[in-house]
Amino acid sequence: MARCDVCFNLQPETLSLLPPGQRAVCFVTIGDLKASISASSCAECTLILDALSCCKTNWDAKDDGQSVEMQIALGKPLRLFWRREAIYVELFSRASNLSPKKTEVSTSIGPALEVAESSFSDSCFRLASSWLNTCTKSHPACQLGAEPPLPTRVINVGVEGKQDPFLLESQALRGQYVALSYCWGDPKVHPVLKTTPETYQKHKQCIEFTSLPKTLRDAVTITRRLGLQYLWIDALCIIQGDADDWARESSRMCEVYSNAYLTLAGSNAAGNAEGILNKQAYGMPPVEISYKDGMTIYVRKHLARLHDNYAEVSRGSAKPEPINCRAWTLQEGFLSNRILRYTSNELVWECNEWRHCECGLSSAPIGPDDEASNRSIRKPDIVETLSLDDIYQKWVEVLSYASERQLGYEEDRLPAISGLAKQFVAAFERVGNPNEQYLAGLWRSNLAKSLIWNIEDDRDRVGRYDVIEVRRPKAWRAPSWSPLSVEGPVRIPQISGFRSTIEVLEASTEPSTLDPYGQVASGKIVARGRVVHGLSITLKETTKGDDDYAYVHGERYAIQHGDIVKLIICDESGKKLSSAAETFSALLVGTIDGHLASREDVFLVLRSVAKGNGGIASFERVGMSVSVAAELPFGMGLLAGKEFSEKLFSTENNNSMFSDVVEEEIILV
Repeated sequence: MARCDVCFNLQPETLSLLPPGQRAVCFVTIGDLKASISASSCAECTLILDALSCCKTNWDAKDDGQSVEMQIALGKPLRLFWRREAIYVELFSRASNLSPKKTEVSTSIGPALEVAESSFSDSCFRLASSWLNTCTKSHPACQLGAEPPLPTRVINVGVEGKQDPFLLESQALRGQYVALSYCWGDPKVHPVLKTTPETYQKHKQCIEFTSLPKTLRDAVTITRRLGLQYLWIDALCIIQGDADDWARESSRMCEVYSNAYLTLAGSNAAGNAEGILNKQAYGMPPVEISYKDGMTIYVRKHLARLHDNYAEVSRGSAKPEPINCRAWTLQEGFLSNRILRYTSNELVWECNEWRHCECGLSSAPIGPDDEASNRSIRKPDIVETLSLDDIYQKWVEVLSYASERQLGYEEDRLPAISGLAKQFVAAFERVGNPNEQYLAGLWRSNLAKSLIWNIEDDRDRVGRYDVIEVRRPKAWRAPSWSPLSVEGPVRIPQISGFRSTIEVLEASTEPSTLDPYGQVASGKIVARGRVVHGLSITLKETTKGDDDYAYVHGERYAIQHGDIVKLIICDESGKKLSSAAETFSALLVGTIDGHLASREDVFLVLRSVAKGNGGIASFERVGMSVSVAAELPFGMGLLAGKEFSEKLFSTENNNSMFSDVVEEEIILV
């Protein structure tokens, strides 16, 4: 049979010369495909055109000149990219559908890892079991050592069709258990079944399987199918409405997830009524195309272009999985040695050593620079290679991600990351900093540099959120200098050349519960530094040619001292602050030296509260100066950066308010 000069019968000469897995790239035009089919009835050209026709129904003469990219690898699915039409598909075969002749073309259209249509399928349970077994037997970093004690209470999942689940008081019993990470959801739409003081005794006897919301019911089913007996669910294993029990058990959240044999994550469910075992987007049945010798070829969208990285700390997606919007689940995933995610797309596995997904595209080991997961901080062999600054930077990332997640109760912002704080304490100890002090989301040894957090401006939030109201919570929950004292996404710029200009004399917080890393009753910082008083906050007029930085909800503000005007980002409503009949102060926290500008002042905007002990003035934070170094566009060249810097450092912005100011001692609350 003559070789086709258009598609090379999907066997280009370069293919055999390439290393295993590497793809040969060829280009064909639509017109050439049509001509080849007309002249010689080439089966491979027909196959390519049929596959493209799965995504395109309206054809015209203009299409004939357009090119299609073929990516071919031995034993792999064939990829077809028609970029002009945004068509990206892959063709694959199944062993059961190869022709008896096993024609040569089958080596160029290999099998694919297919995603089950539903996560309730037997294939998903088999895959989950295989991941779990491999991890248990082969991953030293995921092993717990001796069997840990069970949490205070667990659900005994019973036996399907024979025994309903029931609440078990563990009484120091040891064993393997599954922990559930999920979204409760809006109680009006997703009623939550809870253990309360009134239902406690009843649940110890029986929790009817049919009475469970679908997410909890599915969690019981998965636990049973994986051959495990115990399941921990917060709504059922913590007595809701009992403040003492909640404080005690929530402080143990770190241990609950760290000691779990496996964590189930209901990533795809916005509430507990939606369930975990659902249809999967990547499991959509492929289109079947008849090929020569009775072979069937399958066509599906190219999954690599759709694929999510399933990151614990993903910020790039405009439509993240529901579980990645909930504050509590950040630490639940981080603390877990093994986590099995039921996502909207497919089944995903992550442990301390590996990440896998059902389609196979994300299967890779987890290393120290893994941006999709901060769990590398939990591996002693990796932590010991990190510097103290590296660990602080990882914490800064955690804080930023935590700040943008949603809470059912505003007072839970600190408890929702308390388990993470405990993990970082262990990391600090491993790198020789055993006495690190935790202060409502910040660390004592890195305090001055961490005080320069700010609310993200409109530019930072583009494509990631709906409109978010930047505000203080309704009830006080943290000192004003903590980034967790506000509702809204925050960031702590990591700026080279920063030099602190304050002396922290004292820093402390007072816990309000049994958890030293949880809710606080008060907090203060006593510092010595340069403070300017008698300042006013004004709405900064927008002028033609203004850059788009420092706008929050379409407005930006400045603080004024005589003729000097400095841009700021307010921690709360700028309108209220600018209309207030009061003056404000500014504390110089540090300077940025060696930048494109000669020197930049970094300062906090403060409001006077009262005189503290010994007549020392007390202030609360209400805003932060805008940092040029933090606002430089990513990847900006030196010349462009100089122009940007000069624009920011106009005459009014380049003068320092602190030149002739004497240091004083103040209290930040």
